[in-house]
Amino acid sequence: MLILRVEKSRSRTGKHAIRTFVFLVSDNGEIMEARPRMTRKVKPTYVHGEAYEASFDVPHGWYLVYAWFVRNLRGRVKGYFEVYSRDAELLYRAVYRNLKLRRSMGNPKYAWIVRLVANHLNIPVKNTNLGDEEAIKTLTR
Repeated sequence: MLILRVEKSRSRTGKHAIRTFVFLVSDNGEIMEARPRMTRKVKPTYVHGEAYEASFDVPHGWYLVYAWFVRNLRGRVKGYFEVYSRDAELLYRAVYRNLKLRRSMGNPKYAWIVRLVANHLNIPVKNTNLGDEEAIKTLTR
């Protein structure tokens, strides 16, 4: 069981915002939004919106992806993706800044999950450095 903070809030002026997503990704690439088992309401980061801590169960053969994003005063978005196993172990983390996805920690063999979720969310990405470039080159040959 994994406990994560799910939030959708914005500042009083509307110039800052936080949004989080939780997805389940199967071994064969199927994506679905994760449904929490139990929730507990908590105070959001910004004034308008809501936040809660939720517990999630991950089925066998699936991965849980936690995506956290913040929009700043200039409208730039930054955030991160975290991939968790069934045992609530952090397997991979990727950072999103300046339209770039970059590996932060973990085994690069889980980078395909981050790519899949980023495409699912229609996040604009100009450059990636997720650590799995050698695997992609061998697959395209």
